[in-house]
Amino acid sequence: MLTALKNYLKPNLPNRSLSEIKAFCQILFIDDQKFDVVEILKKAGWNHTKQISDVESLDSMDIINSHLLFVDIQGVGKILKFSDEGLGLIKALKTKYPTKPIIIYSAEKRGNRFHKGLSLADARLYKNADSFEFQSLVEKFSKESFSLPECVKRLKRAYEAESGNIVSDSEIEKKLISISRKGTVSESHIKALFNLNNASNLASIISLFLNPNP
Repeated sequence: MLTALKNYLKPNLPNRSLSEIKAFCQILFIDDQKFDVVEILKKAGWNHTKQISDVESLDSMDIINSHLLFVDIQGVGKILKFSDEGLGLIKALKTKYPTKPIIIYSAEKRGNRFHKGLSLADARLYKNADSFEFQSLVEKFSKESFSLPECVKRLKRAYEAESGNIVSDSEIEKKLISISRKGTVSESHIKALFNLNNASNLASIISLFLNPNP
């Protein structure tokens, strides 16, 4: 009976293909020099890929609307006068938007490897890495945000890190179904459902998955 109920409820959750994700996923590159990977991604179907030379405000619509950020650590962060420029910008972005994936890249192979901005990034690449490596990370992180099975795994990791408890993918999916059927994403509801004191990260992940368009 539980299996039948799960199969009945499951269609309420979006199970998006990569081509569907490409249609709305917004990718932002922050780089003060023209970067060819931006056009390569557009040609690969990631039409909502944009590049800006620097960030004028952490609350700019470019930042708010982006689902995935690529940040060059050289030449950016100057407008907001971060002492460590790009690394300072990354730290600020990750602090303000903890669930927004941030990938850093650089032509420099030396630098402050202990800066917090480096440890906060979700992935790192050399600027001259093959464009396929950039595209692979776009696919990986966009699926974690918008593909049902990958988002369930992401929620599982986030829940286990927050609670210290182990949970199955199926239990996470059941809770996601419950939230979806409620019609709204409420942090208080998620706290009660997952029995957590702090559910802000889970709420952000779930809200983005169910409502990807800002």
